[in-house]
Formats: sequence, structure tokens, C-alpha cells
Amino acid sequence: MRTHFSDEGFWQPRLVTDVKGEASFTVTFPDDITSWKIRVIAINGNQQSGYLETSIKSFKTLSANFTSPLFAIEGDSINVIGKLMNYTPIPERVNRVFKFNGRELRNDSISVTNAHIDTVMVTVNGTDSLNFEYTLQQPNGYFDGEQRKVPVYATGVKETEGRFFYMERDTTVRYTFDKTKGPGTVRAEASVFPVLLDEMRQLRDYEYLCNEQLASKLKSLLLEKKLRTYLKEPFKYEKHIMDVIKRLNENKTMQNLWGWWQGTAEEPWISLHVVEALLMAEEQGYKIQLNKDILYRYLLGKVADAGARADMNMIRLLQVVDHNHSVKDWIKLKESDSLYKKRQKSLYEWMQLAQLKQMAGIPVTMDSLIKYKKATMFGGLYWGEERYHFWNNSIQNTLMAYKILRADGGHEKELSRIRQYFLEQRRNGQWRNTYESSLILETILPDLLKEGEKPKPASAQINGERISTFPFEKQYAAGEKITVSKQGNMPVYFTAYQQFQNRQPEKVSKDFEMRSYFMQNGFETKDLKGGKTTILRVEVTARADAEYVMIEVPIPAGCSYENKRQSFWGVETHREYFKNKTSIFCAKLGQGKYVFDIELMPRYSGVYNLNPAKAEMMYFPVFYGREGMKKVAIK
Repeated sequence: MRTHFSDEGFWQPRLVTDVKGEASFTVTFPDDITSWKIRVIAINGNQQSGYLETSIKSFKTLSANFTSPLFAIEGDSINVIGKLMNYTPIPERVNRVFKFNGRELRNDSISVTNAHIDTVMVTVNGTDSLNFEYTLQQPNGYFDGEQRKVPVYATGVKETEGRFFYMERDTTVRYTFDKTKGPGTVRAEASVFPVLLDEMRQLRDYEYLCNEQLASKLKSLLLEKKLRTYLKEPFKYEKHIMDVIKRLNENKTMQNLWGWWQGTAEEPWISLHVVEALLMAEEQGYKIQLNKDILYRYLLGKVADAGARADMNMIRLLQVVDHNHSVKDWIKLKESDSLYKKRQKSLYEWMQLAQLKQMAGIPVTMDSLIKYKKATMFGGLYWGEERYHFWNNSIQNTLMAYKILRADGGHEKELSRIRQYFLEQRRNGQWRNTYESSLILETILPDLLKEGEKPKPASAQINGERISTFPFEKQYAAGEKITVSKQGNMPVYFTAYQQFQNRQPEKVSKDFEMRSYFMQNGFETKDLKGGKTTILRVEVTARADAEYVMIEVPIPAGCSYENKRQSFWGVETHREYFKNKTSIFCAKLGQGKYVFDIELMPRYSGVYNLNPAKAEMMYFPVFYGREGMKKVAIK
């Protein structure tokens, strides 16, 4: 029974020839019966190289083969195919068995001259994976067959709705679960650490891997390792750390800088984020490949050319790469610049300059900072407005204020209330995006890891039920009202949420207008003809200028990719091709209409569900637009 299938046969990157100029190795191929394309690249000590391309064929004279889509969507109707292949010169009699989820669909004796094909219509019910077996057996004991699993994705979109409550003093809060969104869950923790570990888990599992997200993952993994050590718990993700470091090294430019994605223009804020993450890894004993001398010289030239208008992230990066670098002259140049003097500066810009002054040893008056502070109704301290500007918002401003106050010293009371504010912002059980999440974790966690400081007892009540053992978790009925009361000096962290699958999501056109359709032979069509190249065209209309936009386009399960092109022109920055969807990333989308094409090949007949295509601002996903559910037939 063949069960292991892969598009990659083997990968041997470190072979060295012997005295005869030969190298050899042993490999077990995957179970695919196919022709494998082999590429051999060699290089010698004189930097001379050679290349050879050939093939290796796997073959059986009598075989049972199964083919189906790589995935399915709940509710799909799919035609799957079993093929018996006979390459002997005479007919062969076999007993053929076709099983689906353990149930026999075919089981009889047949004669096969060249080939025999079984096509079976399968309806996908539920979201468990589909299990297929297709086998043949002869009386002499000869056996062959394949066993394959097809993952099933749910129809519609998964949505989470809820609130996070940071309860420090004796407090009572009330919350009502939506009666249309299924049962709700309440989780309570008496320590902040499980809350932070949950945030780290979400960062670790995040599926997209741009350079910012890789750096955020790396920072989070390194912080999780420290936290697990503090809690005397095992850390199981060393391989994740090594993999992220490897990816970041592969994605850097010749100048040791990074853009949003590999091969894109360098971004100062992303480069700063990545370098900080790599240096954090180096401090913890990991080997990194970062040429600090080349990076320092390059940054110094860029800053010198830009003068007073140099990006402040570049200046900070110079300090990160070389702590001995002085920025005093640049600060004086900046403050004497006539354009800088005239221009109205945001709170975030003012804080950036204040932080650089601290780094340079220039006194910064805390009164100027403290006067801008604000407080939430629960007492958390923050700076700025809760807006969706990438930098000048309450999260980024408050992070900067926290670092300035901590560097000044003697502000423990304010720092504690700022940490409270950050925890209050986990309104739906997590922070808004990967970048903010990693910055908050790296900023506050070191101050929480104080030796010997352990949580003291706290107690709470939910609808009169007393809770004194933590962690606590309980489900409540849809529509139920809960009253949470907390007593004691130590804080309690409550999350109340409902997670549900919206199987009939409605079209949303508030920030982006979405329309997708299929084209064959240059004409729009609703039914696809198998074996004919198809364009899945997506039209996106941005209602206003937007930065860092992700366009997610599900594809029908009955199609495979005809091409996996990357666009190096227009508004696209990068594409990620998953088996069930294509994600298109745009650093900037000005107000207006844009068209994106995905090339597909319909391969399996049937009727397929198509989950909604959507566009959203990646770092502020509250700004989005999407289609409704669709169906498409392949004939």
C-alpha cells in the first residue's frame, strides 16, 4: 500500500566527491509512480561550476492509482478517479477494491487489458478529512494500491467575537453572548503569563511569512523560550527558531537589509525589526549570518546623504548595530533644519526624537511626556488616539512612552498602568496584528520576569459561582448574560468569546469592493470545461488609499495551478500560492480599481463551493471587503 506522496524526491545539498571525482548516496523515493526530474549542480575550488539535468522513472507493470483534488470544501460534489494500469502484453485478472472513509464502493473481479478507470462521485459532508483506498490483488498474492487523505476546509469564514477584561481591583463587569453565534466560552487566569503564552502561540501559528512576520515570530519564540525557562516548563520549538533564522538570512539584500518580502525594496522599519530579532537570537546563543560592518557602512552612507531628513528608523538601526555610534550631531542637525522646525510634528515623531536623545545621553524632561498621558476607565495609561494610522496611534505611541519612562527610571507605577493598558487592548483575545504583538511582548515581558515574584491568590465569581482555582474555563449558552465579579489584591484576566463558522457570509463593500469571476477563451463563464486553461480574475476597488493590503482569493478544489507567477510590475509586491487559495500582497493601493489574474487548470469534474474572496489591510483587518459564497461547476 503506497501512502507517502510528495513532489520532492530528495534534496542533497552537501555532497563531496572522492579521489575518483565521484559522489554517491542512498535515497528512498516517495511512493509516486512518475518521472522525476533530476538537477545536479557542482562547483570546485576554483569557482568553476557545472550543471546536469536528467530524469529517473519509477515504474510498475501492474498498478492501482488514485487521483483526486488536493483538498475539498464542505458541501463539494467531487468526481474522484481510480485507475488500473497494465503494461504487460496480456490481460490480467485482478480483484479491485475502492474504499471511501472505510466503506467499500467497489469490490469485484475484473480483467484489465491496458487500463481500467473508475470514476466515483463523492459528496463532502462535514469537515473531517476524506480517506480513500484503491487497490488490486491477484490470486498469486501480487498486491498494489494507494491510500490517500484529502483535507476538508469548512464552508464560509471563521469568526471570533468577544472581550478581554483586565481586572486589577475589586471590579464587576457584565457581558452578553450573542444569541445567534452559538455557545460562548469564559476563560480566567490569575497570572499574566498564560495570557502572553497564548499570544505567542498565535504568533507562532500565523500562516503568512513576510519579513516583518518572520521577525515577529522570531522575537516571540525567543521570548517564549525565556518565559518557559522562568516557569520551569519545556520549550519545544527549537526547530522553529532555526527555520525562521534561515528564512531571514535567505531574504536579506546584499546590504544586509530587508523589504516586506524577499526581493522587494528595503524598508527601514522592517530592517530594524529584523536586525533586532537576529541580534536577540545571537544573544541567546544562536548563530546568525549578519555582516554588521557592511550594514553599518551602508547605513552611515545613507544617513549622511539624507542629512536631517534621514529616516529615524535608520538612525535607530545604526545605534542597534553599533552601540558606540553617536547620534548627537544628527539630532542637532535635525533640530536646526528649517523645514523640520516649520512642519507640525506628530506625537510619535516627538517621541522618536526623545528616545534618540536618551540614547545619545541628552536630557529629556519627563513633564513634557507625562502631560500627554490619558487613562482608560479601568485605569490603564496610554498616549495618543485609537486610530488606524500605521505609526501615530495609541499602541505605537504608548510603546514609545513606556521605553522612554523605563530608560529614565523611577516610574514603576506608570509602567504598571501602561502594561495594564496593553492587556486591555486584547479585546478579541489578541492584539491587532503581528507587528504590534511582538513589540508589546518584547517591551513588557522583561519587566514581568522578576525573580521570586509569583501570583498571589485571587478569587472571582461568575453568575454567583465562586472561582478560586485558576486557570478556569467554562462554556455558556448562546444569548446568556454573565456577571463577573473579582475580589482580592492580585489581578485576574478574563476572556469571554464566541468562535463560530459563518457558513453564509454576506458580501461586505465598506472599504474594498470585491468581484471575482472565471474566464475561458477570453469570455466570462460560470461553468468550466475540464482541461482548458482558466483565468480567475479578481477586481478590487479601494475606497481610499491603503497600505499593506492582502487580497485572499480561494480557488475551486477541482482546479490546480497552471502557473504560479510573481508580478514584478504594477501594484503587486508578492504572491503566496497555497493549495486552497492565493494571497496577493500590495504595499500600497491608491484609491481606485485594480485587476489581478490567477491561472488555473480545471482537472476534476463536479460542483465546488468557493469561499469569499476578500481584501483587507493586513495590519488593521477591521478595514476590509469581501464577496459572498459562490459555486462553480467543472464539466
